[in-house]
Amino acid sequence: MIELMPTVLDNEHNPKDDVVKISKIYQVQFFENPDSEDIRKTTWLLNKYRTIQGLVEDYEFALQQRLENGMNELDMAGVEGAVKRLGTSDHISNLPANVLIAKEQRHINYLLYKRITEAVRHAAANIIDPHENKIIELLFVGDRKYRYKEAVEYMRRGYKKVAYGIEATTLADKRRKAIASLANTLLFNGTLDYVTIDYGRGRSKEGEIGLRSLNNR
Repeated sequence: MIELMPTVLDNEHNPKDDVVKISKIYQVQFFENPDSEDIRKTTWLLNKYRTIQGLVEDYEFALQQRLENGMNELDMAGVEGAVKRLGTSDHISNLPANVLIAKEQRHINYLLYKRITEAVRHAAANIIDPHENKIIELLFVGDRKYRYKEAVEYMRRGYKKVAYGIEATTLADKRRKAIASLANTLLFNGTLDYVTIDYGRGRSKEGEIGLRSLNNR
């Protein structure tokens, strides 16, 4: 487990019956339908997308700065995730093991975050319906975060002659359809395997959602 975050329900973005309504959307599918937990995982990923993407960008910026400003062998070893083990003749092995592991883990986390954000971004870009595509961009994956009311007003006006304007009720329906489509895609391509819901002792009834590394990937 890399990170655990409490499940937060937002009256605008995540109404309490959202999972139930999204689950009813599926009609004809060629693959196994996502269940309610898969839909929760997808919604969580969308809500956390900008945060995770920000971590990826910050890490890449720091890495670029180190490369431009000069980097010692320890930094390079840690960033590349190829830290040598204790007991070798290399001088790095004289450092405490927890220092090496921490450096290596940061890069492992970065690779995981990057893989997930790329998968979410690619799936979102492939949504065919122009309204659904734009709704996901505005609310979740676009460079600018729109508040739900702002997205409603934006979609009501229409945009760039690509799609006609829609009202708030239609936007809510299309938002759910888009999340259902993304849940199906992210389940099929294995991205949801990296998301876990922990119902362990001390957790809330809804569980806490976080990311995990898969040892075999």
